[in-house]
Amino acid sequence: MENSTTPIVDPDAEQKPSRRLLFHNRDYTGWWIGQTLSDFGTALAVVAYPLLVLAVTGSAAGAGAVEAALSIGYVVTLLVGGALADRFSRRTLMLLSPTIQAVAVSTVTIAVLTDRVTIPHIVLVGFLQGLAGGLSGGAEYAALRRVVDQDQLPTAFSLMQARGMVIGLIGPAVGGLLYGVARFLPFLVDAISFVINIVGVMIIRRPLGPDLDEKEPREPVLQSIGEGLRFIMGNAYLRFVTIWAALINACAAGLFILVIVLVHTRGGSPALVGAVNAIGAVGGLVGALVAAKIVRTLPGRLLVIAASWLMALMVAGIAMVTNAWAIGVLMAILMFVVSPLNVLFSSYETRIIPDRLIGRASSAIEFGASSIRWVGALAAGVLASAIGPAAATGIFAGVLALIAVSTLIARGLRVLDTPLDQIVAD
Repeated sequence: MENSTTPIVDPDAEQKPSRRLLFHNRDYTGWWIGQTLSDFGTALAVVAYPLLVLAVTGSAAGAGAVEAALSIGYVVTLLVGGALADRFSRRTLMLLSPTIQAVAVSTVTIAVLTDRVTIPHIVLVGFLQGLAGGLSGGAEYAALRRVVDQDQLPTAFSLMQARGMVIGLIGPAVGGLLYGVARFLPFLVDAISFVINIVGVMIIRRPLGPDLDEKEPREPVLQSIGEGLRFIMGNAYLRFVTIWAALINACAAGLFILVIVLVHTRGGSPALVGAVNAIGAVGGLVGALVAAKIVRTLPGRLLVIAASWLMALMVAGIAMVTNAWAIGVLMAILMFVVSPLNVLFSSYETRIIPDRLIGRASSAIEFGASSIRWVGALAAGVLASAIGPAAATGIFAGVLALIAVSTLIARGLRVLDTPLDQIVAD
Protein backbone atom coordinates (compact mmCIF):
# COMPACT_ATOMS: atom_id res chain seq x y z
CA MET A 1 0.00 0.00 0.00
CA GLU A 2 1.29 3.42 -0.86
CA ASN A 3 1.35 6.78 0.90
CA SER A 4 -1.74 8.74 -0.11
CA THR A 5 -0.12 12.17 0.06
CA THR A 6 -0.97 14.24 -3.00
CA PRO A 7 1.77 13.66 -5.58
CA ILE A 8 4.23 16.45 -6.30
CA VAL A 9 4.85 16.76 -10.02
CA ASP A 10 6.98 18.94 -12.19
CA PRO A 11 5.04 22.12 -13.17
CA ASP A 12 6.12 21.59 -16.77
CA ALA A 13 4.67 18.12 -16.68
CA GLU A 14 1.26 19.41 -15.61
CA GLN A 15 0.98 21.44 -18.80
CA LYS A 16 1.27 18.35 -20.96
CA PRO A 17 -1.81 16.38 -22.09
CA SER A 18 -3.03 14.44 -19.06
CA ARG A 19 -3.97 11.36 -21.03
CA ARG A 20 -0.82 10.99 -23.06
CA LEU A 21 0.82 7.60 -23.08
CA LEU A 22 3.26 7.05 -20.25
CA PHE A 23 5.97 5.97 -22.63
CA HIS A 24 5.95 9.38 -24.29
CA ASN A 25 7.56 10.53 -21.04
CA ARG A 26 11.31 10.15 -21.66
CA ASP A 27 12.20 10.29 -17.97
CA TYR A 28 9.76 7.53 -17.14
CA THR A 29 10.60 5.37 -20.16
CA GLY A 30 14.35 5.34 -19.52
CA TRP A 31 13.88 4.61 -15.83
CA TRP A 32 11.24 1.94 -16.50
CA ILE A 33 13.49 0.11 -18.94
CA GLY A 34 16.36 0.22 -16.46
CA GLN A 35 14.22 -1.11 -13.63
CA THR A 36 12.68 -3.80 -15.82
CA LEU A 37 16.05 -5.16 -16.89
CA SER A 38 17.33 -4.92 -13.31
CA ASP A 39 14.36 -6.88 -11.95
CA PHE A 40 14.79 -9.45 -14.71
CA GLY A 41 18.48 -9.85 -13.88
CA THR A 42 17.61 -10.34 -10.23
CA ALA A 43 15.06 -13.02 -11.16
CA LEU A 44 17.83 -14.91 -12.97
CA ALA A 45 20.15 -14.78 -9.97
CA VAL A 46 17.45 -15.78 -7.47
CA VAL A 47 17.33 -19.23 -9.05
CA ALA A 48 21.06 -19.39 -9.77
CA TYR A 49 22.21 -18.73 -6.18
CA PRO A 50 20.74 -21.92 -4.65
CA LEU A 51 21.84 -23.97 -7.66
CA LEU A 52 25.39 -22.63 -7.32
CA VAL A 53 25.60 -23.43 -3.62
CA LEU A 54 24.16 -26.91 -4.15
CA ALA A 55 26.58 -27.61 -7.02
CA VAL A 56 29.69 -26.40 -5.20
CA THR A 57 29.00 -27.54 -1.64
CA GLY A 58 25.99 -29.85 -1.84
CA SER A 59 24.61 -28.01 1.20
CA ALA A 60 20.89 -27.28 1.29
CA ALA A 61 21.50 -25.31 4.48
CA GLY A 62 23.93 -23.09 2.59
CA ALA A 63 21.33 -22.48 -0.13
CA GLY A 64 18.82 -21.41 2.52
CA ALA A 65 21.38 -19.15 4.18
CA VAL A 66 21.74 -17.05 1.02
CA GLU A 67 18.00 -16.35 0.82
CA ALA A 68 17.93 -15.67 4.55
CA ALA A 69 20.76 -13.14 4.26
CA LEU A 70 18.92 -11.32 1.47
CA SER A 71 15.75 -11.08 3.57
CA ILE A 72 17.60 -9.94 6.69
CA GLY A 73 19.40 -7.21 4.78
CA TYR A 74 16.12 -5.94 3.33
CA VAL A 75 14.40 -5.79 6.71
CA VAL A 76 17.36 -3.99 8.33
CA THR A 77 17.07 -0.95 6.05
CA LEU A 78 13.37 -1.02 5.09
CA LEU A 79 12.04 1.48 7.64
CA VAL A 80 15.17 3.63 7.65
CA GLY A 81 15.17 3.81 3.85
CA GLY A 82 11.67 5.29 3.85
CA ALA A 83 12.70 7.96 6.35
CA LEU A 84 15.89 8.82 4.44
CA ALA A 85 13.88 9.37 1.27
CA ASP A 86 12.20 12.38 2.92
CA ARG A 87 15.47 13.83 4.22
CA PHE A 88 18.21 13.20 1.64
CA SER A 89 18.65 13.22 -2.13
CA ARG A 90 16.43 10.52 -3.61
CA ARG A 91 18.47 10.46 -6.77
CA THR A 92 21.58 9.66 -4.71
CA LEU A 93 19.81 6.82 -2.90
CA MET A 94 18.52 5.43 -6.19
CA LEU A 95 22.03 5.50 -7.69
CA LEU A 96 23.72 4.11 -4.60
CA SER A 97 21.52 1.01 -4.37
CA PRO A 98 22.15 -0.49 -7.84
CA THR A 99 25.82 0.49 -7.62
CA ILE A 100 26.23 -1.57 -4.44
CA GLN A 101 24.35 -4.48 -5.99
CA ALA A 102 26.31 -4.36 -9.27
CA VAL A 103 29.62 -4.50 -7.43
CA ALA A 104 28.43 -7.25 -5.08
CA VAL A 105 27.10 -9.50 -7.87
CA SER A 106 30.24 -8.89 -9.95
CA THR A 107 32.30 -10.51 -7.21
CA VAL A 108 30.17 -13.65 -7.55
CA THR A 109 30.83 -13.72 -11.30
CA ILE A 110 34.56 -13.48 -10.63
CA ALA A 111 34.39 -16.17 -7.94
CA VAL A 112 32.63 -18.59 -10.29
CA LEU A 113 35.09 -17.93 -13.12
CA THR A 114 38.10 -18.44 -10.81
CA ASP A 115 36.54 -21.45 -9.03
CA ARG A 116 36.65 -19.73 -5.62
CA VAL A 117 33.00 -19.92 -4.59
CA THR A 118 32.41 -20.07 -0.82
CA ILE A 119 29.21 -19.94 1.20
CA PRO A 120 30.32 -17.00 3.42
CA HIS A 121 31.03 -14.93 0.30
CA ILE A 122 27.66 -15.71 -1.29
CA VAL A 123 25.83 -15.04 1.98
CA LEU A 124 27.57 -11.66 2.31
CA VAL A 125 26.57 -10.73 -1.23
CA GLY A 126 22.95 -11.63 -0.50
CA PHE A 127 23.00 -9.53 2.65
CA LEU A 128 24.44 -6.51 0.81
CA GLN A 129 21.83 -6.81 -1.91
CA GLY A 130 19.07 -6.89 0.70
CA LEU A 131 20.50 -3.81 2.43
CA ALA A 132 20.61 -1.92 -0.85
CA GLY A 133 17.06 -2.93 -1.79
CA GLY A 134 15.57 -1.74 1.49
CA LEU A 135 17.58 1.48 1.35
CA SER A 136 16.16 2.64 -1.98
CA GLY A 137 12.55 1.45 -1.76
CA GLY A 138 11.10 4.63 -0.29
CA ALA A 139 13.11 6.85 -2.64
CA GLU A 140 11.89 4.98 -5.72
CA TYR A 141 8.22 5.42 -4.84
CA ALA A 142 8.68 9.09 -4.02
CA ALA A 143 10.58 9.59 -7.28
CA LEU A 144 7.84 7.93 -9.30
CA ARG A 145 5.41 10.60 -8.13
CA ARG A 146 7.81 13.23 -9.48
CA VAL A 147 8.42 11.58 -12.82
CA VAL A 148 4.84 10.58 -13.66
CA ASP A 149 1.91 12.97 -14.05
CA GLN A 150 -0.68 12.60 -11.30
CA ASP A 151 -3.43 11.24 -13.54
CA GLN A 152 -1.06 8.60 -14.91
CA LEU A 153 -0.03 7.16 -11.53
CA PRO A 154 -2.64 4.34 -11.56
CA THR A 155 -1.42 3.30 -15.00
CA ALA A 156 2.18 3.38 -13.78
CA PHE A 157 1.40 1.15 -10.80
CA SER A 158 -0.51 -1.27 -13.02
CA LEU A 159 2.49 -1.52 -15.33
CA MET A 160 4.72 -2.24 -12.35
CA GLN A 161 2.41 -5.04 -11.21
CA ALA A 162 2.26 -6.55 -14.70
CA ARG A 163 6.02 -6.27 -15.06
CA GLY A 164 6.57 -8.21 -11.83
CA MET A 165 4.23 -11.00 -12.94
CA VAL A 166 5.84 -11.40 -16.35
CA ILE A 167 9.35 -11.38 -14.89
CA GLY A 168 8.27 -13.93 -12.29
CA LEU A 169 6.98 -16.09 -15.14
CA ILE A 170 10.01 -16.09 -17.45
CA GLY A 171 12.89 -15.10 -15.14
CA PRO A 172 13.33 -18.42 -13.28
CA ALA A 173 13.20 -20.46 -16.49
CA VAL A 174 15.76 -18.25 -18.24
CA GLY A 175 17.92 -18.21 -15.10
CA GLY A 176 18.00 -21.99 -14.95
CA LEU A 177 18.75 -22.18 -18.68
CA LEU A 178 21.64 -19.69 -18.49
CA TYR A 179 23.07 -21.47 -15.46
CA GLY A 180 23.00 -24.72 -17.42
CA VAL A 181 24.98 -23.08 -20.23
CA ALA A 182 27.60 -21.52 -17.93
CA ARG A 183 27.40 -21.05 -14.16
CA PHE A 184 28.62 -17.46 -14.24
CA LEU A 185 26.14 -16.23 -16.87
CA PRO A 186 23.11 -15.43 -14.61
CA PHE A 187 25.32 -13.39 -12.28
CA LEU A 188 27.05 -11.55 -15.11
CA VAL A 189 23.70 -10.62 -16.65
CA ASP A 190 22.44 -9.51 -13.23
CA ALA A 191 25.47 -7.24 -12.71
CA ILE A 192 25.02 -5.69 -16.17
CA SER A 193 21.32 -5.12 -15.48
CA PHE A 194 22.16 -3.05 -12.38
CA VAL A 195 24.46 -0.87 -14.49
CA ILE A 196 21.60 -0.29 -16.95
CA ASN A 197 19.40 0.68 -14.01
CA ILE A 198 21.99 3.27 -12.96
CA VAL A 199 21.90 4.75 -16.47
CA GLY A 200 18.09 4.85 -16.34
CA VAL A 201 18.20 6.91 -13.14
CA MET A 202 20.92 9.23 -14.45
CA ILE A 203 18.92 10.26 -17.52
CA ILE A 204 15.95 11.46 -15.45
CA ARG A 205 15.86 15.23 -15.98
CA ARG A 206 13.27 16.23 -13.42
CA PRO A 207 14.27 17.02 -9.83
CA LEU A 208 13.42 14.09 -7.58
CA GLY A 209 13.54 15.93 -4.25
CA PRO A 210 13.16 16.37 -1.45
CA ASP A 211 12.63 20.10 -1.96
CA LEU A 212 13.85 22.69 0.53
CA ASP A 213 10.40 23.11 2.09
CA GLU A 214 10.21 19.33 2.57
CA LYS A 215 13.38 19.37 4.65
CA GLU A 216 11.90 21.53 7.40
CA PRO A 217 12.13 20.16 10.98
CA ARG A 218 9.74 17.31 11.70
CA GLU A 219 9.26 14.67 14.37
CA PRO A 220 12.22 12.33 14.98
CA VAL A 221 12.39 9.27 12.72
CA LEU A 222 12.00 6.79 15.56
CA GLN A 223 8.98 8.63 16.95
CA SER A 224 7.32 8.62 13.52
CA ILE A 225 7.99 4.92 13.03
CA GLY A 226 6.74 4.16 16.53
CA GLU A 227 3.39 5.84 15.93
CA GLY A 228 2.75 3.64 12.91
CA LEU A 229 3.68 0.51 14.86
CA ARG A 230 1.41 1.45 17.76
CA PHE A 231 -1.54 1.96 15.44
CA ILE A 232 -1.10 -1.51 13.95
CA MET A 233 -0.78 -3.19 17.34
CA GLY A 234 -3.94 -1.42 18.52
CA ASN A 235 -6.07 -2.69 15.62
CA ALA A 236 -7.07 -6.35 15.76
CA TYR A 237 -7.39 -6.74 11.98
CA LEU A 238 -4.08 -5.09 11.09
CA ARG A 239 -2.34 -6.95 13.90
CA PHE A 240 -3.61 -10.31 12.61
CA VAL A 241 -2.80 -9.52 8.95
CA THR A 242 0.75 -8.46 9.83
CA ILE A 243 1.42 -11.63 11.84
CA TRP A 244 -0.33 -13.83 9.26
CA ALA A 245 1.68 -12.28 6.41
CA ALA A 246 4.95 -12.67 8.34
CA LEU A 247 4.34 -16.40 8.84
CA ILE A 248 3.14 -16.95 5.27
CA ASN A 249 6.14 -15.08 3.83
CA ALA A 250 8.51 -17.15 5.97
CA CYS A 251 6.90 -20.34 4.69
CA ALA A 252 7.04 -19.04 1.10
CA ALA A 253 10.77 -18.32 1.39
CA GLY A 254 11.39 -21.78 2.77
CA LEU A 255 9.21 -23.45 0.14
CA PHE A 256 11.13 -21.71 -2.65
CA ILE A 257 14.36 -23.28 -1.40
CA LEU A 258 12.74 -26.67 -0.83
CA VAL A 259 11.29 -26.89 -4.33
CA ILE A 260 14.71 -26.20 -5.84
CA VAL A 261 16.32 -28.82 -3.59
CA LEU A 262 13.57 -31.36 -4.30
CA VAL A 263 13.94 -31.07 -8.07
CA HIS A 264 17.75 -30.92 -7.91
CA THR A 265 18.19 -33.97 -5.66
CA ARG A 266 15.92 -36.01 -7.91
CA GLY A 267 18.18 -35.38 -10.89
CA GLY A 268 16.39 -32.39 -12.34
CA SER A 269 18.44 -30.07 -14.53
CA PRO A 270 18.80 -26.33 -13.82
CA ALA A 271 16.46 -25.68 -16.73
CA LEU A 272 13.84 -27.96 -15.15
CA VAL A 273 14.20 -26.13 -11.83
CA GLY A 274 13.50 -22.86 -13.63
CA ALA A 275 10.56 -24.37 -15.52
CA VAL A 276 8.91 -25.60 -12.30
CA ASN A 277 9.14 -22.12 -10.80
CA ALA A 278 7.80 -20.63 -14.04
CA ILE A 279 4.75 -22.91 -13.87
CA GLY A 280 4.10 -21.60 -10.38
CA ALA A 281 4.36 -18.04 -11.69
CA VAL A 282 1.71 -18.83 -14.33
CA GLY A 283 -0.69 -19.66 -11.52
CA GLY A 284 0.11 -16.37 -9.83
CA LEU A 285 -0.47 -14.47 -13.07
CA VAL A 286 -3.86 -16.10 -13.65
CA GLY A 287 -4.80 -15.48 -10.02
CA ALA A 288 -3.94 -11.81 -10.36
CA LEU A 289 -6.11 -11.48 -13.47
CA VAL A 290 -9.21 -12.85 -11.70
CA ALA A 291 -8.43 -11.62 -8.17
CA ALA A 292 -10.80 -8.66 -8.27
CA LYS A 293 -13.71 -10.86 -9.41
CA ILE A 294 -13.00 -13.45 -6.72
CA VAL A 295 -12.84 -10.79 -4.00
CA ARG A 296 -16.17 -9.31 -5.16
CA THR A 297 -17.83 -12.74 -5.29
CA LEU A 298 -16.71 -14.49 -2.11
CA PRO A 299 -17.22 -13.26 1.48
CA GLY A 300 -13.89 -11.94 2.76
CA ARG A 301 -13.48 -14.14 5.84
CA LEU A 302 -14.53 -17.27 3.93
CA LEU A 303 -11.91 -16.47 1.26
CA VAL A 304 -9.14 -16.18 3.85
CA ILE A 305 -10.11 -19.43 5.59
CA ALA A 306 -10.49 -21.42 2.35
CA ALA A 307 -7.27 -20.08 0.81
CA SER A 308 -5.28 -20.77 3.98
CA TRP A 309 -6.37 -24.40 4.08
CA LEU A 310 -5.79 -24.81 0.35
CA MET A 311 -2.22 -23.55 0.72
CA ALA A 312 -1.53 -26.12 3.43
CA LEU A 313 -2.94 -28.91 1.24
CA MET A 314 -0.88 -27.87 -1.79
CA VAL A 315 2.36 -27.85 0.21
CA ALA A 316 1.51 -31.26 1.65
CA GLY A 317 1.03 -32.46 -1.92
CA ILE A 318 4.42 -31.06 -2.93
CA ALA A 319 5.99 -33.06 -0.10
CA MET A 320 4.43 -36.30 -1.37
CA VAL A 321 4.68 -36.18 -5.16
CA THR A 322 7.88 -37.18 -6.95
CA ASN A 323 7.26 -35.79 -10.43
CA ALA A 324 8.76 -32.33 -11.02
CA TRP A 325 5.93 -31.24 -13.32
CA ALA A 326 3.37 -32.22 -10.67
CA ILE A 327 5.25 -30.03 -8.20
CA GLY A 328 4.96 -27.19 -10.72
CA VAL A 329 1.18 -27.66 -11.01
CA LEU A 330 0.75 -27.67 -7.22
CA MET A 331 2.90 -24.53 -7.04
CA ALA A 332 0.65 -22.91 -9.65
CA ILE A 333 -2.47 -23.63 -7.59
CA LEU A 334 -0.72 -22.29 -4.50
CA MET A 335 0.28 -19.06 -6.25
CA PHE A 336 -3.20 -18.72 -7.73
CA VAL A 337 -4.87 -18.45 -4.32
CA VAL A 338 -2.34 -15.98 -2.95
CA SER A 339 -3.21 -13.15 -5.38
CA PRO A 340 -6.85 -12.69 -4.27
CA LEU A 341 -5.71 -12.61 -0.64
CA ASN A 342 -3.26 -9.82 -1.41
CA VAL A 343 -6.03 -7.80 -3.06
CA LEU A 344 -8.45 -8.45 -0.19
CA PHE A 345 -6.02 -7.56 2.60
CA SER A 346 -4.69 -4.45 0.85
CA SER A 347 -8.19 -3.16 0.08
CA TYR A 348 -9.32 -3.36 3.71
CA GLU A 349 -5.98 -2.04 4.90
CA THR A 350 -6.39 1.15 2.85
CA ARG A 351 -9.87 1.74 4.30
CA ILE A 352 -8.94 1.11 7.93
CA ILE A 353 -5.78 3.23 8.20
CA PRO A 354 -6.41 7.01 8.43
CA ASP A 355 -4.79 9.21 5.82
CA ARG A 356 -2.32 10.87 8.17
CA LEU A 357 -0.85 7.48 9.17
CA ILE A 358 -1.03 5.56 5.92
CA GLY A 359 2.64 5.96 4.99
CA ARG A 360 4.05 5.01 8.39
CA ALA A 361 1.53 2.26 9.07
CA SER A 362 1.87 0.64 5.64
CA SER A 363 5.68 0.66 5.94
CA ALA A 364 5.38 -0.90 9.38
CA ILE A 365 3.09 -3.63 8.02
CA GLU A 366 5.58 -4.36 5.24
CA PHE A 367 8.35 -4.46 7.83
CA GLY A 368 6.42 -6.90 9.99
CA ALA A 369 5.42 -9.04 7.01
CA SER A 370 9.06 -9.32 5.90
CA SER A 371 10.65 -9.56 9.35
CA ILE A 372 10.95 -13.35 9.67
CA ARG A 373 11.16 -14.32 6.01
CA TRP A 374 14.80 -15.19 6.60
CA VAL A 375 13.82 -17.69 9.29
CA GLY A 376 11.81 -19.72 6.78
CA ALA A 377 14.65 -19.84 4.26
CA LEU A 378 17.23 -20.78 6.87
CA ALA A 379 14.98 -23.39 8.49
CA ALA A 380 14.22 -24.97 5.12
CA GLY A 381 17.90 -25.38 4.32
CA VAL A 382 18.76 -26.80 7.73
CA LEU A 383 15.81 -29.21 7.77
CA ALA A 384 16.44 -30.36 4.20
CA SER A 385 20.04 -31.19 5.12
CA ALA A 386 19.02 -32.97 8.33
CA ILE A 387 15.93 -34.96 7.37
CA GLY A 388 15.63 -34.56 3.59
CA PRO A 389 13.69 -32.05 1.46
CA ALA A 390 10.45 -34.05 1.31
CA ALA A 391 10.17 -34.39 5.10
CA ALA A 392 11.12 -30.73 5.52
CA THR A 393 8.36 -29.74 3.11
CA GLY A 394 5.92 -31.81 5.17
CA ILE A 395 6.88 -29.81 8.27
CA PHE A 396 6.17 -26.57 6.41
CA ALA A 397 2.76 -27.98 5.41
CA GLY A 398 2.07 -28.59 9.10
CA VAL A 399 2.97 -25.00 9.94
CA LEU A 400 0.59 -23.76 7.23
CA ALA A 401 -2.13 -25.98 8.67
CA LEU A 402 -1.68 -24.33 12.07
CA ILE A 403 -1.92 -20.93 10.39
CA ALA A 404 -5.14 -22.07 8.72
CA VAL A 405 -6.55 -23.08 12.12
CA SER A 406 -5.86 -19.57 13.40
CA THR A 407 -8.10 -18.09 10.69
CA LEU A 408 -11.06 -19.97 12.18
CA ILE A 409 -10.75 -18.25 15.57
CA ALA A 410 -9.09 -14.90 14.80
CA ARG A 411 -11.16 -12.01 16.16
CA GLY A 412 -9.46 -9.54 13.81
CA LEU A 413 -10.87 -11.23 10.71
CA ARG A 414 -14.44 -10.38 11.73
CA VAL A 415 -14.02 -7.01 10.07
CA LEU A 416 -14.08 -8.86 6.72
CA ASP A 417 -17.75 -9.63 7.36
CA THR A 418 -18.43 -5.92 6.83
CA PRO A 419 -18.62 -4.81 3.17
CA LEU A 420 -15.59 -2.81 2.10
CA ASP A 421 -17.53 0.33 1.26
CA GLN A 422 -18.87 0.46 4.84
CA ILE A 423 -15.42 0.45 6.46
CA VAL A 424 -14.43 3.74 8.09
CA ALA A 425 -10.87 4.62 9.12
CA ASP A 426 -10.20 4.18 12.82
